[in-house]
Amino acid sequence: MTNNSGFFAPTRRRFIQGTSLAGASLLLPAGLLSGRAQAATPQRGGTLRVAMSPGSTSDTLDPMTYTDSPQFAAGFTLANCLVEIDKDKKPVPELAESWDSSDAFKRWSFKLRSGVTFHNGKTLSAADVVYSLKRHIAKGSTSAAAGLLADIDDIVADGDLTVQITHKTGTPDLPIILGDFHLLIIPEGFTDFANFIGTGPYKLVRFEPGVVLETQRNENYWKPDRAFVDKFDLVFVNDDTAAANALMTGEVQGVSKLNSQIAKRLKAQGSVNLITSEGGSCTNIDMNCQSKLFSDNNARLALKSAIDRKKMVEFVGAGFGAIGNDNPIPPNDPFFNKEIKQREYDPEKAKFYLKKAGLDKLDLSLQVSDAAYSGAVDSAALLQESASKGGINISIKREPSDGYWSNVWLKSEFMVAYFGTRPTPDMMFSVFYKGDAPWNESHWKSEKFDKLLVAGRQTDDFAKRKEIYDEMQQMAHDESGIAIFMLPSIIDAYAPEVQGVEPDGVRTMMGARIAERAWIQA
Repeated sequence: MTNNSGFFAPTRRRFIQGTSLAGASLLLPAGLLSGRAQAATPQRGGTLRVAMSPGSTSDTLDPMTYTDSPQFAAGFTLANCLVEIDKDKKPVPELAESWDSSDAFKRWSFKLRSGVTFHNGKTLSAADVVYSLKRHIAKGSTSAAAGLLADIDDIVADGDLTVQITHKTGTPDLPIILGDFHLLIIPEGFTDFANFIGTGPYKLVRFEPGVVLETQRNENYWKPDRAFVDKFDLVFVNDDTAAANALMTGEVQGVSKLNSQIAKRLKAQGSVNLITSEGGSCTNIDMNCQSKLFSDNNARLALKSAIDRKKMVEFVGAGFGAIGNDNPIPPNDPFFNKEIKQREYDPEKAKFYLKKAGLDKLDLSLQVSDAAYSGAVDSAALLQESASKGGINISIKREPSDGYWSNVWLKSEFMVAYFGTRPTPDMMFSVFYKGDAPWNESHWKSEKFDKLLVAGRQTDDFAKRKEIYDEMQQMAHDESGIAIFMLPSIIDAYAPEVQGVEPDGVRTMMGARIAERAWIQA
């Protein structure tokens, strides 16, 4: 299949027809060997195609609508933020070349790079930044970034290349926040996201939601040491076996968030380059705290006690990942609370908590789809088995992959979910746990928790912040409706000719910036 750009355009249907769908045997041709040394100097040219999931026909390129890694990758292919988050979760200058703060982190000044142009030739200015950021906090905004920017008092242009931001409470984390994947910079007044215009490494050629994003290199890209390939394609393939087979047959050269069972087989074969990142995500069971079923925390504690986490990690993780403990802050984070006792599988304790909730048993319907995370349906079956011994009867309602995040997520009383970590505890808690956060998955509300969140922003003293975040992690573990049973490894797989790839502390495919960081070795 070709299009007007003159290069191969893979489609989801082509993958499905050519790779035998789910349950098919994984193709492992001899002669495709891993272990090729990294090229010392990046090479330019060629086409890079990667497969990511999940993709949906309801996806858009509007940054306000992004919910998962493929959309984040699409955004970073086409646009930039003020700040870039590196693989160690540190903020580095991007469209903002520098910044400073005053008045206890309440007043911030960001100086923009001069001479940066959008894909349509327009020169980047402070007005573009103001427009881009204010969209997320405008009245009626449904952007997840609204939670991150909720305490912004004002954003104004100070000349053409300076943006002034005032924060109600003050936060030393504002530069990191501005590296969030929703906060991409677009031209002032821009709304035509079907024809996305950004300052990013690649220009849009074609976007078919849930199928493919095709792009070509931005010859005027302002980063001289990035964007090496001529063309970049992002293909949305929701079936793990189909995606892996596409890699094996050469239809794509990279696959994100590889199924752990498939990764185990590929590792034994030594046929591709596996890049494993730790501490970058959580897989969880979400209970809606505002529902009748889970309004009593004792019911939530009963469910948390009825999860055989060790078995689920062994089966679903296949040796990749660690046991979760209902705490979203990973062990490799300096603010991790190591004093929280690991919650063990205890059916008798589950029965105890049910009794405290005034229940003899609990009947639940769990909405599940592998779109949430690879192996989600299998993990639901394991949960069903372990929970039954604690008096919790779970029926499994399998949902279609296409539309799971738009039709089930945030709307369900009881569901499976997955979220990537954030560079700081403040961002993690602001997005997923704050009472009025748009992505508060369990709809848990705690006035004390929200006050602690503000307190943590008002100092850059590590010891003080550590004390605050320790207490918040304990509260999340004890009270929230998010039962995190596994901290899965993020496993990306690449063909040997793909170079420049490395683990990332934030998310899959080098922080979703694969398009501008990788190159093809001829």
